[in-house]
Amino acid sequence: MSTEVASDLVANVAKVLVSVGDTVSAGDELALLESMKMEIPVLAEEDGTVTDVRVQEGDVVQEGDVLVVLD
Repeated sequence: MSTEVASDLVANVAKVLVSVGDTVSAGDELALLESMKMEIPVLAEEDGTVTDVRVQEGDVVQEGDVLVVLD
């Protein structure tokens, strides 16, 4: 079953830290968002394999936008 990891806020994507095929554990950083000069890490909520990365560095995301899909 796939898990979509979404943004909790409007932000700029400062860094994408994973690629398709990467294996991640719960708590691993998937991306780094920047909002109001603060850096906010996006963490994996469970173990899995990255099946889709839907953002690139420099993108602007809205609250609820899917950033990464885990399987």
